[in-house]
Formats: sequence, structure tokens, C-alpha cells
Amino acid sequence: MSRIGLLADAMNSSLKYSTLAAWPLAICRALEAHGYDPASLLTDCDLDREALVQNPDGRVDIRLMTRFWDQVRQQTRDEAFGLKVADYALPLHFRALGLLMHTADSLEDALLKIGRYAAMVSNSVTIRVEQTPASLAFCIDPIAGVPISTMAIDSFFATLMRFASQLGARSPLVAQVELLRPRPTEPASWERYFEAPVIFSASQNALWFRRGQLKHGLLMGDERMAAYNESVVQAYVAGLDAATFGQQVKRLLLAQLEAGEPAIGSVASQLNLTERSLRRRLREEGLSYRELLQQSRMEMAEYYLRHTTLSVTDIALRSGFADASNFARAFTRWFSQSPTEFRKTQLPH
Repeated sequence: MSRIGLLADAMNSSLKYSTLAAWPLAICRALEAHGYDPASLLTDCDLDREALVQNPDGRVDIRLMTRFWDQVRQQTRDEAFGLKVADYALPLHFRALGLLMHTADSLEDALLKIGRYAAMVSNSVTIRVEQTPASLAFCIDPIAGVPISTMAIDSFFATLMRFASQLGARSPLVAQVELLRPRPTEPASWERYFEAPVIFSASQNALWFRRGQLKHGLLMGDERMAAYNESVVQAYVAGLDAATFGQQVKRLLLAQLEAGEPAIGSVASQLNLTERSLRRRLREEGLSYRELLQQSRMEMAEYYLRHTTLSVTDIALRSGFADASNFARAFTRWFSQSPTEFRKTQLPH
């Protein structure tokens, strides 16, 4: 084991990355509605439907969830089935987070709450909410080494749009959709569902809402109930992610490094902290942002060298280095081996 450990092992240990039981249950309802029996798929993935029903606040290991999605794709032979699942997911299935949406002041505020507490739904990706004067975007950043089905991304975006429509948003609601997934054989399914342009093989996963259409809604706007529901959600998320601040920062860095080096202010905002507070919290743990950034770069590089055939130059760029030479020098200082030498030691003998 290396100085910082194998990224894949760190990412996938125990139930660190999981999703709410509502998701596999919604998939089961969708399968049955379209004439499929989910029982054998659940068994193949070591999932117990009755146990999920009895514990709706429970969690499902993301590895099992991704395997379940893969089984769904094989059985239905429908690469757009994730969009259909959204028709069987309701806000109340997401427990206190769904109630928090209903009691928010506005539809836009409700969507922002989902972004803030998205870890309750799934902590196996990171969620960014981008805002412009005309648009509000949900951006899903995968975490290196954590298996996520493209159908899960489709389903989450479709569910967000459906929730907004159910709560009174007006059409046309979506301005554009960006998906990392390659262009499917029948892209029209996505364009019909979102009623908007869909860009495949994009640089990010992003669902762009038209802010003007979010001014309408049928929400309760109950301040007292909203405060109570938010406290329940906060307690749930806190219990789910009892990681140190250093670990939380590294998770965000690993998810976003490929798109460019995240500024500390952006990371602090995603943790609902000021930059000053985040620096103080890290100091209390004997860490610094620059140190975590370097560790994250090295973890990502180590993962790609061990588990992919990407060139050293590609790995350098994905890990946030300007070129292969700077990457090789930094890697050699860290591991006492060049990237090429390191990769050779991982080959089977």
C-alpha cells in the first residue's frame, strides 16, 4: 500500500458511498409498470425489497445500486429507462427532504435546498448549484473511483424536473441539459423528456432551469415547518457524513479536479462555510488547503496509473498539472518513482 493508499479502496470502503432506499424502490415500481419483474434483479444484486420498504431512511451501497442499474439496462434493453423511473419517484419518497421542499418559501428555494442537502439522496457524487441571472443549474460531479451509472444521472435530472413541475413550475422549464455520457443511439428520448437541447459527451453533467419559470409554485411557505424539516435533514446528513473536514474537502477536490483546480472559496461554499472558517477548521486538523490539493492530485494520479491505460500526459492534465514534465517531477518527489516506473510495478508478474 502506498503512502496515501489506493484511491479505489478509500473511495469504496464500507457504506461510505450510498444512496437512499427510495431509489431502488422507485426503479422497482417503474419496472413493474412496464411489465418487468424486479425480483430476480434484486436477488442478483443482494437487495431485499421488503427490507428497503421497512426502512425507507436506510441506505444502499452505491456499488450494489450501480449493479442494479446495470441489470435494469440489460433486462429492459432501454438505455433511456432512467428517465422513466422519474415518473415513479415522488417528493415524499425522499422523506424529510421532500417535506422540506413542500414547506419552502419558493420553488427556487426548494431546489436550492435539494442542492444543499443532496447527500441525503446520494453522497456518491458531489452536487454544485450554479446560478446566473437567467438560469439555475444542478451540476453532478462524479468522484474518481466511485461507480455511478449514467442511468442514475439521467434519473436524478428527470426527477428534479418532475418535482419542479409537480410543485407548479411553468413550461418550458429546462433551458439545456449537459451529460458526460456518450451520445446514445436514440437521443430523441432525452430531448422529448426535457423539452430542451441535450448535449452528450459534454464537459459536465448539468441541468439548466429557466429561473423565470421557478417564480411560480404551489408550496406551503410554512416557516416553522420548514425550519423543523430542515433540522431533521441536517441531522440525517450529519450522521451520514461524519467525515473530518479534511476528508470532505478531499472528496470535493477529487470530484472536481478534472474540470480545473477549485478555488478554496468555492469549496468552502459547497460546505456551507466561509473561506476563513474552512481554513480555521483545516488548521485545527493540522491541514492546509494546498496540502489537500496536492494529496488529491497524487491520489487521482495513482488511481489512473494503477487502473487505466491513459497516457502519462492525459493523467497529468486530469490531475490538474499543466504538462507531463511538471507532473513527473511532482509524482517522483511524492512516490520516489517516476509515473512510468510506478506503473510498471503495478503490472502482473
